[in-house]
Amino acid sequence: MNINFDNVSFKYIEKPILKNASFSITDTDKIGLVGTNGTGKSTLLKLIMGLEKPNSGEINISGGMRINFLEQQPQYDINKSILEIVMEGGTKENPILEYEAESILTKMGFTDLSITTKDFSGGELKRVALAKAIVTPCDILILDEPTNHLDSNIILWLEKYLIKWKKGLLMVTHDRYFLQRVCNKMMELEFGNIYLYEANYDKFLELKAKRLDDLEHSKQKLKKLLKQETEWINRGVEARRTKSKSRIENFKKLKEIKFNENKEMEFSSVETYLGKKILIIENGSKKYANKVLFNNFNFILNREDIVGVVGNNGCGKSTLFKIIMDEEKLDSGNLIKGETLKIGYFSQHLDLINPEIRVIDYIKEESSIIETLNGSIDCSTLLEEFLFDKDLQYSKVKMLSGGEKRRLQLIRVLSTNPNVLILDEPTNDLDLYTLEILENYLLSFKGPIMVTSHDRYFLDKICNRLLIYKDSNIIESIKSYSDYLNEEDIKESKQNDNSKSKRPSNKMPASLRNELNKLEEEIPNLENKVKLLKNEINNNTTDYHKLVEIQEDIDKLTNEISIKTDRYFELLEMKEEYNG
Repeated sequence: MNINFDNVSFKYIEKPILKNASFSITDTDKIGLVGTNGTGKSTLLKLIMGLEKPNSGEINISGGMRINFLEQQPQYDINKSILEIVMEGGTKENPILEYEAESILTKMGFTDLSITTKDFSGGELKRVALAKAIVTPCDILILDEPTNHLDSNIILWLEKYLIKWKKGLLMVTHDRYFLQRVCNKMMELEFGNIYLYEANYDKFLELKAKRLDDLEHSKQKLKKLLKQETEWINRGVEARRTKSKSRIENFKKLKEIKFNENKEMEFSSVETYLGKKILIIENGSKKYANKVLFNNFNFILNREDIVGVVGNNGCGKSTLFKIIMDEEKLDSGNLIKGETLKIGYFSQHLDLINPEIRVIDYIKEESSIIETLNGSIDCSTLLEEFLFDKDLQYSKVKMLSGGEKRRLQLIRVLSTNPNVLILDEPTNDLDLYTLEILENYLLSFKGPIMVTSHDRYFLDKICNRLLIYKDSNIIESIKSYSDYLNEEDIKESKQNDNSKSKRPSNKMPASLRNELNKLEEEIPNLENKVKLLKNEINNNTTDYHKLVEIQEDIDKLTNEISIKTDRYFELLEMKEEYNG
């Protein structure tokens, strides 16, 4: 089954998103879609789903193809329970088994499946939407930023789940471990063009570097030719009479060629004085409602520290930062800050930016002139260095993509030349290119940094210490974040194994035994039906409509066999446990 783009073009206002794009996605591909913020990755997904229509060209989708789409901001009926929401994706032909829906929702961190989404945060809505997307039978799963707002343990589980995923997958994500471990193809959207690579993330970087080298070589040859032709066309009047008309026409076409330049984005802040005493917390305790966030916490921030603050959503990471910023107080204990501190604070809340303000005015609110290692620059120049061209600078903030707003927030924080950085989820919605620039900036920053993020690659690359929220306390570690998560995963697996081994060695309940016996009969019968249908294909090779019907029946039966086989092996394991 295929999704085919045939010379598709699409513009958003006057900005080209796709220019005569032609490519195919099959139900065996696992594709990571990448590109800088604002290039139109989410728009491309909406074109596939029919939520946007192309200006020209055709998008053809195989008949009967089922596509599940996880959008960035899902909305649901607030009167329905989360279990009802997830179950409604099933049909009579492709039902969702209730125990499967319950299992996935539990994996997503929900314990009460009867609750509604009335008071849900954006992150909670995203988890419900993700559960619905992966449990509903489909041929291709399309995910737009699936890891945003997820706890690290859920991200780890989702990664393992998608590695085993047997259908098609197309996802926009900036999680580089996901792209490396899950995807077998990479699709890049750049300047309205699509580049498809038969590669995982690491190999994609190599192939992209080669493509850009080849492109640069071609551009230089073209520019050299343009220079020669310009000199030729500018010769005297006498020589001009003898000029070839075709050569003149070719020169005009050559002049019309526009070179898409990949600008280098970098920013180097001026080092400011930082005293010996930076930040100290002595016996700090904090409670929120009846929940203890941390108790008797002692911490000293040193000059060379890049501290990753990690833990599940709602554990109190942002609260710790608000305490440091004097937006909240410790319940007990002391917060001691050095007199020379100049903190650059990046909040995870985009709603702090006035959507009606112009991009350039948002930076000017902080400072009109910014000091860098290369001298003083104005706001417009700084914005250009962060890939906001002149036109975009005078647009209103509400016209920016989520990632562009993040990048704008970041510019404002860095433009103040802080000597300490407090960054609350700075990696959400940032494209891979901006992430790499941010990482390099932080590694060269002349002062300590505290940062929260669920991006494992980002934390592994920059952090030399971790503060880990666990069991109403904060513990310190010098391990990499991935090593810590893997160790916790191993511990949890051992605990599960131990709890299984402690189960009393008695008989398997009759209901489960009957279900197992029933499946032992049903699965072979279904497999026989598939064999008979495949024989029918050979007898109807000239009847196209009949072939489509038969293939649909085969697909339904194959899906049913897959579900029942999984349940069969699950019951077999339970039988072994009951038998000791």
